[in-house]
Amino acid sequence: MVKYPDQSRAGRLARSGFTLLETLLVLGLISMLAAVLIGGSASLLKGTARDDPESALMALLQTVRRQAVEQAKVIELKPDIEADGEDAILSYAWHNQKETLPVSGDTRVKIIAPEVKEAILLGGQMEERALTRIRFYPDGTCDRMRVEIIRNQARRVIPIDPLTCAPLPAENAK
Repeated sequence: MVKYPDQSRAGRLARSGFTLLETLLVLGLISMLAAVLIGGSASLLKGTARDDPESALMALLQTVRRQAVEQAKVIELKPDIEADGEDAILSYAWHNQKETLPVSGDTRVKIIAPEVKEAILLGGQMEERALTRIRFYPDGTCDRMRVEIIRNQARRVIPIDPLTCAPLPAENAK
């Protein structure tokens, strides 16, 4: 039997690719690494969103809402009166957890009642009392409330949708 050099080289070239099993293993490893990296980076993204008191308060509302749904029980979010004295609105506690919102020199945030009831006009600026508690329910709803943001002496009120606990357009602030 005579060997031709072209036939043996053609046989080697046909076997030089990857098998289906090798390709699937590599894809599986890449997907596992991506899942670990994405899961680890979620905490980094959450930390950057909480530098501003307004975004930190909105994130806190969604966190407590999610916990109420996951634990299937009513969770009350309360301002922590002992934390900062007169600025107690910047610290909130629920169950055994506590979160202090970041402090910004020109920005103040607090959760206020849905309707203007006990409003006081001080120096041309409307002052409303912060709510003493906000309930989040297992079906994903929450009490009616508004978020007051005072930034650079400008007051803005954002109503919170009781069905989703997410901000609504400010034009519905009643």
